[in-house]
Amino acid sequence: MKIVSTTKIVLGICITAAIVVACKTAKTNSKSKEVEVTNTNQKQNILFISVDDFRPKISSYGETKMITPNIDKLAAEGIQFDNAFTNIAVCGASRASIMTGIRPSEARFNDYRTRASVDAPNAIPLNQLFKNNGYESISYGKIYHHPDDHEQHWTVTDGGAHQADYQDPVAIERKRTGEKGSHGNKGPVVEYPDVDDYAYNDGKVTQRAVKKLGELKDQNKPFFMALGYVAPHLPFIQPKKYWDLYDHDKIQLADNAYYPNNAPFIAIQSQHFSSELRNMYLDIPKTGNLSDEMSRNLIHGYYASVSYMDALIGEVLQSLDDLGLRENTTVILWSDHGFFLGEHGFWCKHSTFYEAVKIPLLISSPKHSKNKKAQSFTELVDVYPTLCELTNIEAPEYLQGKSLVPVLEDPSTILKTEVYTRYKEGEAVIDKDYSYTEFYRGEKYLGNMLYDLHKDGKQNTDISKIERNASLVKKYKSKLKKMREHVNEDPMK
Repeated sequence: MKIVSTTKIVLGICITAAIVVACKTAKTNSKSKEVEVTNTNQKQNILFISVDDFRPKISSYGETKMITPNIDKLAAEGIQFDNAFTNIAVCGASRASIMTGIRPSEARFNDYRTRASVDAPNAIPLNQLFKNNGYESISYGKIYHHPDDHEQHWTVTDGGAHQADYQDPVAIERKRTGEKGSHGNKGPVVEYPDVDDYAYNDGKVTQRAVKKLGELKDQNKPFFMALGYVAPHLPFIQPKKYWDLYDHDKIQLADNAYYPNNAPFIAIQSQHFSSELRNMYLDIPKTGNLSDEMSRNLIHGYYASVSYMDALIGEVLQSLDDLGLRENTTVILWSDHGFFLGEHGFWCKHSTFYEAVKIPLLISSPKHSKNKKAQSFTELVDVYPTLCELTNIEAPEYLQGKSLVPVLEDPSTILKTEVYTRYKEGEAVIDKDYSYTEFYRGEKYLGNMLYDLHKDGKQNTDISKIERNASLVKKYKSKLKKMREHVNEDPMK
């Protein structure tokens, strides 16, 4: 299949396996933040790429609506996890969770304001783990939601820029005169000025990364480089050439822009107002479905932002190859959660529906499988122990995920058959057959919903109230109860 490119694409796939020299692993005490420094000679580098609000609706995942040649190529150079899920569909909590290896619960990591250093003060975050093991620990862009969260454990950081920088003069004027929203004056939700790739901060993150990789080439020190791309987070801002990649009139709207049949109101309450969109951006009605043209503008803007992000990631990967660093570098690409584009009338995330919780997860690692797709169910809490095993660093005892290295070695391996995810009052268990959610506010039960993922993959009809499904509800209620009890434990005790 011909791949359409938006930036330079690597001409060949690196087939040279890295020679890994065994070294002593550090002993990490889960009660302490002190970690021994190990021998740095030939240790595996890590390029840790985070993308905000990125749903896996790209070619490598079986859809062709978005142009992402570089991410598709990365998938071909490693393992694509087809059943990867966030543990919570909100940025601050999800990022705190992946960086500490601890699951979100009702008591910790539960909204965008979450700070890992506050909710899990005795945990060892990934940046500290690598820094204390002799790595250059580098952060460019958005990794933690709050830039100063565990900031002291980076050896290099740009302050965690959350996009923007350049602003279209028209957008500036519209925001200056715009109505008040929840975070000051509302601004345009879509912006595509005729500027180069480096006008916005995501472009500057890329420039910093490429420059730093050149410096690292000459240093005898391993690196953990975390790159946090904000695109395609709202507002959808990108250079005009990425907007022009798509024919606006051919943008398809969601074919299920209605609330799921029979679903309890609590299931749609957080999305009923799509507050992140409605409270911060101009031209968005306060209630009700958006017009077809506004919906098309938003979907077009999302696609264009994804293509912009793809081009920037391609530039970093090209640099990694050109410098000869790919031979000893594991590349991992993940998203903090998914994103609604009008499905069920919803926009943004904040839910346990598939659009919000299913994510892309790609790992390209020397000496491991290439161009394979793994069906094992996977959660973001699995990333921390995976990186520990790949780099021969002993994992903290409190980690709540499983290393994915067995899947990297044999993609047919099934480590998990189900995952746990949550948002606010909702907690869900998902496997290949069903998605089941229960809603509680404290001890008060607020409802449930069950979807047959074979017959109703778009989750349009809740079947939990149908009498013949009582045994299914009982089965998944039991599964969720066990998961809830495990998640609510304090792993640091």
